[in-house]
Amino acid sequence: MTAEAERRTLARQLSGAFVFFGALVAGAFVITALAYGIGWVWLTPELERSRVDLEAETTAHAAMLDEETALRAYLLAGDAGFLGPYTQAEAMLARADLHLVAAIDSAPGLTTAMVNTRLARARWRERWAKVVADSSPGGVVPSLLEGRALFDAYRDEQRVFAGYLGQRTAALSQRNQRVVAVRVTMELLVFIAILLFAVRQYRALHEAIVVPVAALLLHIRRIRDGQLDSMIDRGGPRELAELAAGLNEMVRALAAARQVAASRDAALREYSLRLRQILDASREFSESLNLSYVVGAVRESTTAIGGYARVIVWLMDDEQKRLVNAEATVASGSPDSAPVELGQGLAGRAAKSGRNTFEGAARQVRFSDSNIGPVTAIAIPLIVGARVVGALEARHADAQIATTHQIEVLEMLATHAATAIESARLHEIVQERSQMDVLTRLFNRRRLEEDLDSECKRCSRYSRPLALVMLDVDHFKAFNDAHGHPQADTALQGVADVMAGCVRTTDTAYRYGGEEFCILLRETRAEDAVLFAERVRQRMEHRFAAGPSAGITASFGVAGFSLDAPTPRALVEAADAAMYEAKHAGRNRVVLSSVVPLVAPPPVVLAVPA
Repeated sequence: MTAEAERRTLARQLSGAFVFFGALVAGAFVITALAYGIGWVWLTPELERSRVDLEAETTAHAAMLDEETALRAYLLAGDAGFLGPYTQAEAMLARADLHLVAAIDSAPGLTTAMVNTRLARARWRERWAKVVADSSPGGVVPSLLEGRALFDAYRDEQRVFAGYLGQRTAALSQRNQRVVAVRVTMELLVFIAILLFAVRQYRALHEAIVVPVAALLLHIRRIRDGQLDSMIDRGGPRELAELAAGLNEMVRALAAARQVAASRDAALREYSLRLRQILDASREFSESLNLSYVVGAVRESTTAIGGYARVIVWLMDDEQKRLVNAEATVASGSPDSAPVELGQGLAGRAAKSGRNTFEGAARQVRFSDSNIGPVTAIAIPLIVGARVVGALEARHADAQIATTHQIEVLEMLATHAATAIESARLHEIVQERSQMDVLTRLFNRRRLEEDLDSECKRCSRYSRPLALVMLDVDHFKAFNDAHGHPQADTALQGVADVMAGCVRTTDTAYRYGGEEFCILLRETRAEDAVLFAERVRQRMEHRFAAGPSAGITASFGVAGFSLDAPTPRALVEAADAAMYEAKHAGRNRVVLSSVVPLVAPPPVVLAVPA
């Protein structure tokens, strides 16, 4: 049999199989839909109506029980309040009766039981219930025994009626279950037929398709292993034969592509090397939060990767909207140390436009270009998110041809550098703010503790002098109560300004807390610190001689570092004790602590009057 005859035979078999399968599925669908339709249109609604009727009868009987109980309580207690539940039950009974009347219309077989129940209920209501409800306390009413007899007669009729309703509901439920069972059985039979048909078709398709496909897969595995010199026979159905021919063409194309790919390996290796250099550089300057180190690492990495003669990292000054050179080692007065306004210079144009800028390029960059042209410098904006945080400027000694590949490498490096530089800047800002007092712009107590710890260790090791001045604003609480918090804050800022104007570059002023301040004097003996404190006291007295904060003074305590107690706590306690001694002596004065300093003759308590 030829391949074409095999194809036609297989097509007829598949066509007949699909027709049979479609008819089988359609029949199953019709049977299932018919079963669901019968249940949805006829059986289920009738069963639900029967259940609702039974619930309505149960509700009516519960209302009758409530009425009978309320009336009996009324007779026994003589309290008219028990008639309230009777009235509510009567309304509930009326609603249930309306539904039961409609149910009787739809089920005539229950009419007799319904009528008998209603008549028994009417006799109880007319002969006993209404008489009791309309009677006044203490009047003549029917006996409880008479009411019980009438109510028992009603309950007998109600049981018969409720039994009919229950039997009807049970019968409808059983009928519904039988329909469901028939539907499930039919679906199971259809499933078995489909399963048998699927097994038969699987065997037929295995011979016609699976075997040829297995041969194709074996050929594909040879191709995967690189055996591009073998071809497959065009056997089996026409579609598989065409697939075999396509595989043979693919093998020939792969053999030709292998030769082309070999020529690209060198370029890929070079590109991978560049990516590795960028990754190493990014890892290096991303592992530190020190801005100086990060900037230096960015400069060195850019120089190494691109072979540039000069690399400058410009940072954005958000307050003045200009670029400043981030290099810490740039000599003052050199051409690269001056700030650059946005839009001016190579880096300024790149930062303002947010695009790459070239110096010396003869034409604009196009994506189709492989070469940019001869350039002497390139500026890449440093962008984090949608915000320009600086610019990376790379300069050659002489004009060189720049390629788009080089620009892409520089852009990738600038992207990582921008994130690392911005992280380092934010870290320095956070560190500075965590050690700075917001109101006075002096260092806070946390910074004082760190500096005292390091300075005391240095003094203990090298026997160098160290002094601490503590001052407390006199009568500050009274000033705050009299002038308010805003004026008190202004006064504290004035005190901080006086201290900042007196300290040397090697000294540090702190806000210790509230209205207390400290000044750490490095390489200073206690006697010299007293003179310094007196100078601060006089300037403060002069500063607050007039104006809204007139009369502000401070009491000063001075202590020198001592080997007898070489700890920061001892130094602070000595200065604090001297400060309180100044307050007890009359305030607005300087007192030297009696603790023996490290390098000085034993001092005496020195008080400098106002």
